[in-house]
Amino acid sequence: MSTAAPFLPPVLAMVNELLTTKQIPVLNGDEMEILCSHLFTMRDRDQRILIAEIAYYNHDDPQALNIFLACTMPLAQRMAERRANRIFVQPTAWQSEAMYDGAVAALLELFERKRSQLSCVPHAFRRYLMRTIIFGTTYAFRVRQENFGIQAVEDLTLFSAVNNSHRNPVERDVITRELLEQVTHFPHLREDHSRMLKIITALGPEKALRDQSYYWNGRHEARSKQNRGRRAMLDSDAVAKAMGVSRMKLQNLLKESREILRDVFNRDGTLFMAS
Repeated sequence: MSTAAPFLPPVLAMVNELLTTKQIPVLNGDEMEILCSHLFTMRDRDQRILIAEIAYYNHDDPQALNIFLACTMPLAQRMAERRANRIFVQPTAWQSEAMYDGAVAALLELFERKRSQLSCVPHAFRRYLMRTIIFGTTYAFRVRQENFGIQAVEDLTLFSAVNNSHRNPVERDVITRELLEQVTHFPHLREDHSRMLKIITALGPEKALRDQSYYWNGRHEARSKQNRGRRAMLDSDAVAKAMGVSRMKLQNLLKESREILRDVFNRDGTLFMAS
């Protein structure tokens, strides 16, 4: 008497077929959405990488990219968080976000740069995939979207004028206060953007800013070149706590606000240059 085949839930049956045939099954839109959601939350890291490899080699399938990203984006997110915490003592919102964006961009480039077959080295695809993610986090994490489009200065003598300028401190303070008032009450910001800027202003530099510092020899000390001439940075945790929102929510608000305000107040990048 033959034993009955074990029953598998539909999504596990899809995964089993994918792993068995090494081909992407023909699925409708709802089934593919269920499959990608399952792959995105899958805990088995080895199986996720194996499925990503199958999608990589089935590059011409219209659903291959969706499956590939569903398997690899969680890896990119965890790797970006890990690298940010290794490089920076307290990574800022922009640093973590830019590292993750760089990892995802590298994954997209990897998928489009499809090769016929990797070498016969053991776990070649796994090594290739993880190297690509690590490279992506450290290559593009310094790029800031809100600074795109700013034109370079043609007359380099402007820089010497900036360094040698001695504007009246009272005049500089008045201009700074007026600019801060205009930015904080800019009418074309959403309510949450305006609220964030007003909270930062209310906290003041003592509570809203912190010093950027780095590890030296395994200790949190200012002995490395990076710590010379440190500058103050926005304390995302303090501002998020004052607003009562998550750090990720604050990151998105900061990014959107920078783009809007830059476009209005400093489109050509010459706002702080001496006239």
